[in-house]
Amino acid sequence: MLGFSVPVFVIGYVIIKVFSIDIRWLPVQGYTTPSEDFGAFLSRAILPCLTLAIIYVALIARMTRTSLLEVLGEDYIRTARAKGVKERVVFFRHALQNAAVPILTTIGTGFALLVGGVVVTETVFNIPGIGRLTVDAILARDYPVIQGVILLMSCLYVLINLVIDLSYSLFDPRIRY
Repeated sequence: MLGFSVPVFVIGYVIIKVFSIDIRWLPVQGYTTPSEDFGAFLSRAILPCLTLAIIYVALIARMTRTSLLEVLGEDYIRTARAKGVKERVVFFRHALQNAAVPILTTIGTGFALLVGGVVVTETVFNIPGIGRLTVDAILARDYPVIQGVILLMSCLYVLINLVIDLSYSLFDPRIRY
């Protein structure tokens, strides 16, 4: 609950405080291209990736828990257990497979959460990226750049949702296209 309810910038500043200022393991902010110095690129990418991952993992974990609790109460799970099927097989083959559709939907729609969080994360960690480009274009009233970024993100969002929708048939045999 805490990982999903705390804003991205708060998580970013807490991670900076712990890993960069207190422990001094990683650099605070900045960007280095991978072709320039790959090690520096990786060390500077850890904190922003961790910041975005905390919220996204919390969302997926919450949805997985809810879906599994709902599926584990179904009659076919009780029947499989009564037949003597191993608990691991019941969990992975029956429960998790049937709970996968809402989880996949959450992963697909979570992409919008990542796009929104990237703008703030890029600002906190001083990284040049699409989020910062969008904010700078809005402030400069550069309409072609704004339209291009919105079109790119919209196409990417639709493509990801298409892949997620097509993958439903892999997890739920009742769904056919």
